[in-house]
Amino acid sequence: MEDKTQGFVLQTIHYGDTSLIVRIFTQSFGVQSYMIKGACGRSARNKAALFQQLNRLRFVVSGQSKGKSLSYLKDVELAYVYQHIPFDIKKTAILMYIGELLSRTLTDQDRNDALFLFVCNSLDWLDLVDDHYANFPLYFTLELSRFLGFYPKSDYHDGSYFDLQEGKFSASAPAHPYYLDLIPSHLLSRFIGTGIDEAMALPLSAAQRRILLDGIIDFMRLQAPLSKGLQSHEVLRTVLG
Repeated sequence: MEDKTQGFVLQTIHYGDTSLIVRIFTQSFGVQSYMIKGACGRSARNKAALFQQLNRLRFVVSGQSKGKSLSYLKDVELAYVYQHIPFDIKKTAILMYIGELLSRTLTDQDRNDALFLFVCNSLDWLDLVDDHYANFPLYFTLELSRFLGFYPKSDYHDGSYFDLQEGKFSASAPAHPYYLDLIPSHLLSRFIGTGIDEAMALPLSAAQRRILLDGIIDFMRLQAPLSKGLQSHEVLRTVLG
């Protein structure tokens, strides 16, 4: 049985001398792992360069086995070629962060058409926009929580704190240490429920952006199996300022 689909590369692991095991968030099957034989060989049809993280591929799955064993890919090609991200250090850092974030959160993701479309549209937007995209990591991370089932409740009122454990705002500081202070809580409330263009237009200083992103990532860690030490997160902090 053969199926043609698209997918975003989440992780690539070398297997043997010339082969790869590639984990892909596919449009048709959710997250799946595939064997790419001979991808690193000189005469390989499926060159290893195709399987860079978050490349969007179109391919045929041969012998889809629904997780019982590794299936194979053939006729692999780029479904979308990034026009600007590879040549912009800030966009490249954002892509690295998004790739690591998705790799660590979409561990056993089933088919989810809405989430797949969100990733497609978001990365296309990032690739093609000229400027005013510094808030993109905040927007993307927060929106991702919506598809994972724990988007923050929009119950903000003046002087409230965002409880990172409960995912809602509180009139007083929680007894535990997992909450945002007043200013970051107010800033977070302005992102909740906004579209991408509105989110990008929200004025934030570099320091506010760092604090808020740290808070959203802590929120993700408390709700999802997101381990500490996001390496790309540190790179992102340096590049975006």
